[in-house]
Amino acid sequence: MLEKFDYELIKSAGNNDIKKLREMLDCGVDINMKEADKGTTAIHIACTRGHKQAIEVLVSRGVDVNVQDNRGVTPLHSLVNSRYDILALWLIRHGAKINIPDNNNFSAYDLAHGWFQKEMVLASEGKTSQSEEKLEEQQKEMKQKQEQYQKQVSTLREKMSTIDVSTSTTTTMASSANFGASSGYDTIRGGVLLNSSEVLKVFFRNESYKSIKVSSTDTARELCKRMVEKFNMPSYDKCFDIVETIKGKSRFLQPTDLLLQSKSKWPVIVGTSGNETHLHCYFSCVIRKTAPPECVEQFQKII
Repeated sequence: MLEKFDYELIKSAGNNDIKKLREMLDCGVDINMKEADKGTTAIHIACTRGHKQAIEVLVSRGVDVNVQDNRGVTPLHSLVNSRYDILALWLIRHGAKINIPDNNNFSAYDLAHGWFQKEMVLASEGKTSQSEEKLEEQQKEMKQKQEQYQKQVSTLREKMSTIDVSTSTTTTMASSANFGASSGYDTIRGGVLLNSSEVLKVFFRNESYKSIKVSSTDTARELCKRMVEKFNMPSYDKCFDIVETIKGKSRFLQPTDLLLQSKSKWPVIVGTSGNETHLHCYFSCVIRKTAPPECVEQFQKII
């Protein structure tokens, strides 16, 4: 049977909890430990859920990429079944064999679509597949668009800084209108277009989230109020804070911090599935430690 720490290894892989996963491995937990009932391992779970970061950590620590569970299923079977094509090609390049049969005598190669079978063979031979070439092109295109956007923002800021603040209000407004019309952009403040809005996922616990539409003028305090309204707890809005997480580092936003202005400073993170910024950068609504017991109790019922 699984020991406590072995279970935590599989659980952390399933949750893509990289910090916990590394802690378990550093403690000496067997990286290839199997669950008693199904023979499932940590890398099986990570591949079934497509957790790229967990897979990379496990492979870098020497996990058996061809391990089979009680049904004969390998991690590559799981990736192919779930259509995590780029991850499957990546795992093949790191030693996963494409022709290992399961108990029904089907290999990961057998389960793949015809076009992807060709991709798998190319990857196993160390050649670049069409999917990988397309991904590289998308990453280059995204990088170019990001650079172009940064240049546009810098240019607009430089132009705005040249506006003479000593001129009359009428002249200033006319100049701003002409500038907006000629540039094709609304006025930018703090890297965010004024009067813009977007829908954000705001997490609150156990990977649960609420979708909230916020504008360029919405603050962290206003977001708290909207979240507690969705929780049906409007009288407890001052018992919550907004936390910003960027690449594993979290900080509490001040009540007056503008949400989209903070979001505009997030780095663009590109991974095997394309733009993965949302996996590493997000807002969370957390309850304060000083919240009254009745607030805590009501909040726990929501989760």
